[in-house]
Amino acid sequence: MNRLLFSPYLLGVAGVLLTLAVHAALPEENISIEPLAAPNPQRLYLNDPAMGHIVDGRIHVIDTGRMRYLGLIGAGYAASTTLSRDGKLFFVATTYNSRLQRGERTDVIEAWRTSDLKLDYEIVIPPKRAQALHIKALVRTTADDRFLLVQNATPATSVTVVDLQARKAVSEIALPGCWGVIPWPQSPRRFSTVCGDGSLTTIELDADGKETRRSAGLRFFDPDSDPVFMHYELSGNRLLFVSFYGNVYSLKLESNQPQAEAPWSFVDEKAKKQGWRPGGFALFALEPKRNRLIIGMHPKGSEGSHKNPASELWVIDLAQRRVVTRVPGHMALSITVIRDERPELIVLNAVDNTLLAFDLNTPRGLSKPARRSGPIGETPVFMETH
Repeated sequence: MNRLLFSPYLLGVAGVLLTLAVHAALPEENISIEPLAAPNPQRLYLNDPAMGHIVDGRIHVIDTGRMRYLGLIGAGYAASTTLSRDGKLFFVATTYNSRLQRGERTDVIEAWRTSDLKLDYEIVIPPKRAQALHIKALVRTTADDRFLLVQNATPATSVTVVDLQARKAVSEIALPGCWGVIPWPQSPRRFSTVCGDGSLTTIELDADGKETRRSAGLRFFDPDSDPVFMHYELSGNRLLFVSFYGNVYSLKLESNQPQAEAPWSFVDEKAKKQGWRPGGFALFALEPKRNRLIIGMHPKGSEGSHKNPASELWVIDLAQRRVVTRVPGHMALSITVIRDERPELIVLNAVDNTLLAFDLNTPRGLSKPARRSGPIGETPVFMETH
């Protein structure tokens, strides 16, 4: 019987020739850059501090209408972010160290153009900004878009005022025992901050970004018995907070002094016995069209459970002061509302880092997501819509 012998060498040559033949058949690729579509309310900026390598955080830019990934902005160490009022710039307050995780520290404000996600300019600021997981009270523009307010922690608390026209830091305002910057929507250069005794301090700036007036002492909650989350929403000139135990606190930002309104609870006695409490990061959002608050809730709440993702989403009618709908929470860590002609709720799922879009225009719109993204990022925590 004849034996057919196979040479390893001949087999290797045949494999190479076959590979070359396949590669030769492939067409040449042409690399191109596709311009971004103009920003619209469905664009979302997802803040991801990348906790596994926190010196290299990211901002993921997403089209929630198609759940399409649009781009990426490098964000340095524990960045805080906000949009300009006109929507043309996306500000990133961040930190870089000369030796990555050590060395000389430089804090900067980066201004990225929303039209093409390219860096427009940067401003070096004093190395004092709070390096923390982002909440919107850490950096905001004043209502006239003139100044950027940056929360500091050294650990002493203060606010750096950055002049966006002159492109430089112009003042530092000491605010011992207070946290967060909340610009007044109808006052060009006024902002408030929440203090540890449950009070609200309000600061007025002059045309040069210097403090001209301070009003302190409006105590609107008890931090020992019913602390509030530092996340907030604005409904017109009304400032809304939610407490750890499910009370709504509201203040009217008008005249020269904030006016506190009586707090009220949206958790009934049955739900209290079951231990239902608010939880999450950016845990509630305002639906302005129907004047409703949507909030993430979890049962069997306890000390320290205030960051738990949502087992349910509760929809609260602010005019009637009652819960009108309870739906599955999809493990929401943060939520936000797209304020378009047809508003939608966007949910960040804490388990798989997906985004879910819900239609807020139909009675059953919250029962099932209209769209879902794939997993995005590593440890995203905060969303801001355009």
